[in-house]
Amino acid sequence: EKQEGATPELYLENLLRDHLGTAQLSQMFLVERAHRIPSRQPPPGAPPRTMIAKILNYRDRDAILRLMRTKEDLHVGDAKIMIYPDYTMEVQRQRAKYAEVRKRLRDKGILYSTIFPAKLRVVDGNNTRFFVTPQEAMDWLERR
Repeated sequence: EKQEGATPELYLENLLRDHLGTAQLSQMFLVERAHRIPSRQPPPGAPPRTMIAKILNYRDRDAILRLMRTKEDLHVGDAKIMIYPDYTMEVQRQRAKYAEVRKRLRDKGILYSTIFPAKLRVVDGNNTRFFVTPQEAMDWLERR
């Protein structure tokens, strides 16, 4: 909290370049806008407020998301930094429909991921399956 000073865009650019390496990002890498979610400042010791940023180039955005999945965790002080893509409300609703299936897959130790916009990929041993509806995935899980 408050480490970004008066220029959160520059702070995030430097943080991401330092963590991900400049070779992974374009020479024109730029955080167009960045700000914290407006709310009260958290008390000392509490996690910092969420920061929202818009990356100018979609290729840099995709590279950042891909690299964050493969690199070790990013920390600033004691705070772990997590980066997520921003989805429309409709896409969020579609993805939320898979919540129960994802919970059951997690409980059974089965690897899965959600593919944009709202498709479920399940890795079962050497087989990879794709489901376009939560019911289809649930039916497969119950037959398994």
